[in-house]
Amino acid sequence: MNKLIFFTLLLGACCGQHSYSQSPRTGTLEIRFSNLRSEEGFMAIGINFTPDGWPRKAHKELNWKKIDVKDGVFVVQAKDLPFGTLAISVLDDENGNFDMDMTLGIPREGYGFSNDAPIRGLSAPKFEACAFEFTKSGQQISIALRYMGKGK
Repeated sequence: MNKLIFFTLLLGACCGQHSYSQSPRTGTLEIRFSNLRSEEGFMAIGINFTPDGWPRKAHKELNWKKIDVKDGVFVVQAKDLPFGTLAISVLDDENGNFDMDMTLGIPREGYGFSNDAPIRGLSAPKFEACAFEFTKSGQQISIALRYMGKGK
């Protein structure tokens, strides 16, 4: 009887582990950036999984050199992102210094947020306004860039 219980537990553990390893926990998110005013520089994003640190301390940072920008649109693949709640902040880093350049507190480079969440006053939108559910690999989102300053 003890051997039967042991075998049943072992089989359950093996099958459970096998099905778990078959279930991916990460995927690729396609992000379409629109309204770009320049083909120069990089697109830099910060991804937060919770409100902690939003938006100044991203939990994950990614960037891409802007190539193949067509009609102000640039599309990227963000790979190996965990499924679940995400919020994304974006910097159109035209000069490639990986900083948001400002003049008198006004951004000189483009910025944006997931869900195209609006800015109220002079601060970034709340995490909840930008959060969305990433549920499957190949999911697509669009983020329209905004510009306030004159740029370069």
